[in-house]
Amino acid sequence: MSQPAKKLNTSRVSLVILSFCTLVFMIWALRSCSSAEDAAEYAMVQEAAARQSYLDSIQRVEDSIAAINAVSAAQEEARLRAEALQRANTIPALGDSIVRAPGERIIRQEVTKLYVTFDGLNVRSGPGLNFGKVDRLDLYTAVEFLNEVTDSSYTISLGQITPTEPWIKIKTPKGKEGWVFGAGVDYYKRKLEGVEN
Repeated sequence: MSQPAKKLNTSRVSLVILSFCTLVFMIWALRSCSSAEDAAEYAMVQEAAARQSYLDSIQRVEDSIAAINAVSAAQEEARLRAEALQRANTIPALGDSIVRAPGERIIRQEVTKLYVTFDGLNVRSGPGLNFGKVDRLDLYTAVEFLNEVTDSSYTISLGQITPTEPWIKIKTPKGKEGWVFGAGVDYYKRKLEGVEN
């Protein structure tokens, strides 16, 4: 009888040990699962925060680009308006010496007037005596200076005087363009003495 009681005690001890090990394993498994769930939840929260931060940074960049584009568009529009106004202020209508700009402003085109200093001044097609005559002007006739002058001066005998002057491009009152000897025109109405026709 003592043998079966010993076996029974050994079986009970084994069962207690096995039960204890099972209990320890279950506690460990529950803790591991709980901390894994906590870690997974923490990772999901971190991922959501990182995603939101990324989306916020993209939105800030897009807002910055939109602001830069708006400023660039405003600057481009201002530049185009300034160019249009400049063109309107400087391009005269055909046959008109007054330029009309938007906004009722009137801008007069600058024209330099010269006056013929002796009677019978020949207007030539080019700067020199060898060019053909385009027109002949009377004393004190007002002509427009076309802002062109020859690089060198020429000496031409006009009778009792022999001045050295460049050739000057002008426009006659009839609208003809040509060249005159520089001594034949002046900024003031004056008569050049000593000229023989």
